[in-house]
Amino acid sequence: MSLISAAALLPKTQPKKGVAAGFSLFELLAAICLVGIFSSIAFGWYGGNNRNVIEQVINQRNAQEIVSLGVYATMGGADFVVPGDKQATVVKLTGGVTGQQGMWKDKLFSLANLRAEDLPGALTFVNFESGLLLYDPAGQQL
Repeated sequence: MSLISAAALLPKTQPKKGVAAGFSLFELLAAICLVGIFSSIAFGWYGGNNRNVIEQVINQRNAQEIVSLGVYATMGGADFVVPGDKQATVVKLTGGVTGQQGMWKDKLFSLANLRAEDLPGALTFVNFESGLLLYDPAGQQL
């Protein structure tokens, strides 16, 4: 039976003097890649869960813009209301209408930044009663 001494387990070569112990460039790049992969997975998961909430907030803000511009256009005497048709009224307002009275005379009211594909989502938060556009934060149709 042979005995193994502790000295036999030590490495035969000693580190060179002046060489700092640390990570190689390859090890650092591998660690950075792993952090990037894990963070992209985490961001994708986080963004995917909140997508519906973000779309709802965007639709609510668009509805608020529609209603506020509709109020100003109504106060300015602009002719844009299509009786009984909320969507046609908003489309007319999107195209632009001109004020006819008061301080809004000859002023253009337009939702130029609102795209046609944004209207269906925003209209769920807009009620149409007696020719007035009203904001409904819950998105319930009356």
